[in-house]
Parts: sequence; structure tokens; C-alpha cells
Amino acid sequence: MKDPTHPFSSDFDDVDSMCLESGCKTKDFKMTVNCLVLDYDGTIGPLSLSRNKSRVPAETRAVLQELSKLIPIVVVTTKDLSFVEARTPFACAWSAVGGLERKVGGVTQKRRGFDHKLRNVSVALEYAKLRMKFAGVEIEEKRDMNHRPIAFCLDWRRVKDSLAAMNEANAFADYCKSLGLMLVRNECQPFLDVYPMFIDKGVALRELSNELRLKKGILYMGDSEVDNAAFAVADVSVGVVHGENYGQGLVCDYLVKFEGVSTFLRRLLENRLLFESDFPMILMNAKGRDGRDA
Repeated sequence: MKDPTHPFSSDFDDVDSMCLESGCKTKDFKMTVNCLVLDYDGTIGPLSLSRNKSRVPAETRAVLQELSKLIPIVVVTTKDLSFVEARTPFACAWSAVGGLERKVGGVTQKRRGFDHKLRNVSVALEYAKLRMKFAGVEIEEKRDMNHRPIAFCLDWRRVKDSLAAMNEANAFADYCKSLGLMLVRNECQPFLDVYPMFIDKGVALRELSNELRLKKGILYMGDSEVDNAAFAVADVSVGVVHGENYGQGLVCDYLVKFEGVSTFLRRLLENRLLFESDFPMILMNAKGRDGRDA
């Protein structure tokens, strides 16, 4: 029954999962979703658009607004708060820049232990602006609550001479390592992220779960290998896939195409928050959570 003292208590009865153990998902798995946790880029925000033009598609935004009246929606992203908060008004909490900052209940907090690396982040950022002068290169600065750059993304997806840009990016990556900075990079993708310290979305998800007092029923959606750590923490994990790169590198339970995200969320809403593994728009991930073929 609904608890009137809890803003996210639903009228729906809980349905116990058939199996909540990692790697135990079956073709007839069911679970009531008590919290929806989302990555932003490539999950609810299109990868094809630049930072300035990036928005959650209208249909996805509309269903998320409806879901937010029933359960908490949380965003765990490598974007910064100033970018993502304005674009996801349906969320009640955010973990930004890979967990370096978070906002819950109007309170913003910063992770400790990386202030001494911020000068090196600024040095690397200026170096990138000098070296990566190819037309189409986008450098996305990620700033904290005090507007200081604490991380950044180097993106050369729109460069015509992609080989030259990649070679320059490789040299830049070596330079960042010499400064003691952390890189998040998929060798197959034309972009990389630079951080002052190691980031872990799994840790970020655990922290927010504790803050919101969530114990079960967490569904996480993400589209990259950075999300694997959060997939492992969630009770159900759904990887969002693009084009021909169908689930490569994603260690999650299920897969859905980016174009099918809004349909999946709408089905979840119409099904009274009951996730079922036989939803027609999702597939079992052959590799599952242990990363091995079934």
C-alpha cells in the first residue's frame, strides 16, 4: 500500500524477483522497479548531437516525467551538474562527473581527495586546446559547483581526418598520464575523458542508494563500458545499444536499442512498474553480467 509520508511510495504491491543473484536472470524474470537509474549520453540523450544541442527526446522525457511521480529517478553520468540537471528535471538526484559531485535534495556535495590534481587538469585542458586544432574537435569542460574545471572530454567524432586526430589524441593521452591524470577511453571510440582521479559509477550508485534509502528494485540503464560497474550493483541492468555495436563490451542482463528506450519505459509504466524479461523490445544479453557467453 502507498505510504503517504514517502513521496515515491507507489500504490503497487511489490513482486519479489524470481532471482536477484548476479548472473541469475532468466527468460521469465520479473521484478517491481522501485528506482530507475539512468546514464545520460547514449542512454536517454542522443550521441549524434553536440553538447549544446543535446536534449532528452520529447517522447522519452514525457514518460520519464510520468514515472517520476511514482518512483525516484536518478541520473548517474560523466556529464557535469550544470549540464545534466537542467536537461533532466524529472530526476530527484544526480551523480555527476563519474561520482566526483552529487546533488540530492537540493544539497550538492563534492568527493574529497582530488583538489591537488586540479592544476594538472587545467594544464592538460590548455594543452588539448593548443594541440587539437582539427576542425570539428569538441572539448567539453566539466566544471564543479565553483565553476572550476575538474575534468573534460576530448571528442573528435566530427573531424574529417580522423586518423590524424586519433594519432594526436594518442600523444595527448600519454601526456595526461605523465601528469598523473586518469583516462577513460574505449580504443574503438573517437573520444576520451580526462579525470583527476579514478571514477566508479558502481560506487556512485551505492552512495546514492544509501542516501535515498533504496534497498531493492533498482533498474540501471547505460550504454558504455563505464556503466559496467553500476550494472553490477543494480538488481536489473539494461544496456542501451547503437547501430551495429550491439552490446559489445556491456556486462549487463538485457539489451535495448536506443530507438526503443521510450517504448521500453512506456511499457514499464503501463505494466505498473513490473519489469518482465519478455518485454518485446529487449533481449537477453548473451554475455550476461559475468562477461562470458551463455
